[in-house]
Amino acid sequence: MVKKNKFKKAYIQFKYMRRNRLTKTEALAWFGTSLLFFGPYLLQYKIGFILNAFGIMCLTPQVLKAKQWNLVILNVVSSTGYWLQIFNII
Repeated sequence: MVKKNKFKKAYIQFKYMRRNRLTKTEALAWFGTSLLFFGPYLLQYKIGFILNAFGIMCLTPQVLKAKQWNLVILNVVSSTGYWLQIFNII
């Protein structure tokens, strides 16, 4: 019985190690992270706010999938603030 459990655990680890393609959610999250990487340096221009707003919006599906509701709320509030700043409302 112990050998079966070890074999099953090793097989599951091997199965996940062989996955070499990103899911759409993961790819979107990487894209959003790259936007957020450059956004803060450009905040003195309008493009910085746009990059940050889109970056946060791209990260939101991954957070929804993980059911981390506090980060979902944080992302919605942050992207709303950036959009209000883009359109000079605040």
